[in-house]
Amino acid sequence: MADSLGARLKLRMKMLEEVKRQYEDRDYDIARYVNPRRELLRDSQRYDDKGETRGKMAYSGVPNSALGTWVDGMQGHMVSKSLTWFKSVLGDHVLNRVDDVQFYLQEYDEAMYGEFNRSNFYAILGEWFRDAGSIGTATLFTEEDLGRQVAVHIPIHPREIFISEDRYGEVDTVFRKFFLTAKQAVQVFKEQLDRLGRTIIENAEKHPEKRHEFIHATFPNDDRMFGSILSIHKPIASVYLQMDGNKEIEDGDVVKRSGFDNNPYAVWRLRKNSDEIYGYSAAADAMVEIKKLNQMSKTLLTTAHMASGQGPWNVPEQMRGNTRIFPGGHNYFEKGGDTISAINTGINYPIAIDREEKIQRIIEDKYRVEFFLILARAEREMTATEIMERQSEKSVLLGPQVDRLEREGLSKVFEQVSEIADKANRLPEPPQILIDAVEQAKAEGRNPATIDIRFIGPLAQAQRRLFQMQPVKNGINELAQAAVVFPKVLDRVDPDRLAERILDSTNFPQDVMRTDAELAEFREQEALEMQQTQAMAAMQAGADAYPKLTGAPESGSPAEALQETVGA
Repeated sequence: MADSLGARLKLRMKMLEEVKRQYEDRDYDIARYVNPRRELLRDSQRYDDKGETRGKMAYSGVPNSALGTWVDGMQGHMVSKSLTWFKSVLGDHVLNRVDDVQFYLQEYDEAMYGEFNRSNFYAILGEWFRDAGSIGTATLFTEEDLGRQVAVHIPIHPREIFISEDRYGEVDTVFRKFFLTAKQAVQVFKEQLDRLGRTIIENAEKHPEKRHEFIHATFPNDDRMFGSILSIHKPIASVYLQMDGNKEIEDGDVVKRSGFDNNPYAVWRLRKNSDEIYGYSAAADAMVEIKKLNQMSKTLLTTAHMASGQGPWNVPEQMRGNTRIFPGGHNYFEKGGDTISAINTGINYPIAIDREEKIQRIIEDKYRVEFFLILARAEREMTATEIMERQSEKSVLLGPQVDRLEREGLSKVFEQVSEIADKANRLPEPPQILIDAVEQAKAEGRNPATIDIRFIGPLAQAQRRLFQMQPVKNGINELAQAAVVFPKVLDRVDPDRLAERILDSTNFPQDVMRTDAELAEFREQEALEMQQTQAMAAMQAGADAYPKLTGAPESGSPAEALQETVGA
């Protein structure tokens, strides 16, 4: 039927394909010269053989090397398995300072680290980062493996993804065109076998590796039924279509319908123009330099061949067909006769190398390679403080890239993993004070406080040192100097709040910090001990002074009491 759900979604797919086709030539050039692994990028190439050699048009490895340094550096500085790379905070600042809430957030973080560690998240990050650093648009699909009870993350080939934005520039619609073998299709849709086409069912038995094309569409659900527990009424609609539909049933293009609370596709665009949908990367920005470098490297390769004896030669006519121009070759001629001679092309090899190196530096600068190689490229030995200051300064240049990674990438993945873990009851129970606050907010018609994720990897810490800790350090240094002349200026600073700010900025672990109650008890005990020490000191001073007194003490006087205390 022309107005069926399957027909409407296939029509939408064609529209999305038309939009993306405008980016195919640009992305294909990037794949050829920068990321050959993704060279089969055009939609028309989805049927090509996968095992062919890639990168045949690239004569310089500099762009690929710069991309590799950026990928490894970004992953290592942002979201490595060996790092504490995120910390949960509550949106309500008052509740966030409550000790029970702080301990709950720490338990929540430990549970989420466990979710990521059990999954394949860290293993596939390199591919996701490579797509973002080269093509500019990287997509990660997250779902649950119910059998193993873990989240599974799949980096999606850029060729398969088609996206659309809402009016605020956020990706709200993702269509994916992909292949499944007949065997895989039967496994994925084992509960919808009656809707699979007869050809797929037959191939699952006779030709299990035969590929069949499907579409997965996720988009805002405009037909929601609020209060329903059915997945088809969730905020994000999910529909699987088979390109070779089942003609024997109604709306046979549709294989499966369901829904999600959050879109399972995290679409991260490294950079983006306001009037465009798909992302840009450092490779796209440096494409002129990349093509120029590639042509120069190709020319220099030819020049090197010429310089090594593979260049053009002047050969006497009578020696046509009888030359041996190769290492160790012997060419015979009569004394005083014509000889073979090389043609001087006039090419200046060193000048060409200098220009090549200059372009190489421009490409590496686009990828901020120097930030990740500060130690390796240091002209002299630097102190730890100098290294930290240089990293903090250069981290500013990576700020825009980090912002989009956190907003469009990591935050979306985190939400999906948290939803999966919550449904499986693998997250800790919130404290009663937090439950009461949520209920109160709902009763008053307000949005309850939510858990926000703060990313605290080395790159984020470098930026925080520059923008949060440096003003604190500067202020303390200035106050210390002023206090020499005006001691009262230190009264303006609250030591406890200053300590909290410093510890919070350095992501100090909550479980080794004293709570407000513990701090009050500690200080009370400390004051009591100080009072006892002072009293003992006073008594001892009196005892030392007593033998110097003359005459007997008056009855009931302090001297008499002191005499009794010291046993005089």
